Amino acid sequence: MAELSKAEFLAKYGDVQVSFNEYYKFTFYFTGVTSEGYKLVVGYGGNSEQIYRYELSSTQTGTVKSIEPYSGFVYDARHLEIDSFYDY
Repeated sequence: MAELSKAEFLAKYGDVQVSFNEYYKFTFYFTGVTSEGYKLVVGYGGNSEQIYRYELSSTQTGTVKSIEPYSGFVYDARHLEIDSFYDY
């Protein structure tokens, strides 16, 4: 597992397409698949002020960069974490 900075994570995975998946405890989660076939999950929000100002559709898609996440995780086929960052 590699702990990356936010800048490193965005440089590596910023162009991956993600779509809204779920909301949990003041965080909107978006998921996608990397070019290597790994599952990517990013979180936006983290507090009530941020999420209440964020316009969201249940069919929303975008790139990791466009979501402006505070956390991100990449998992292999065995669900083992490969890369991650957390910047809250």
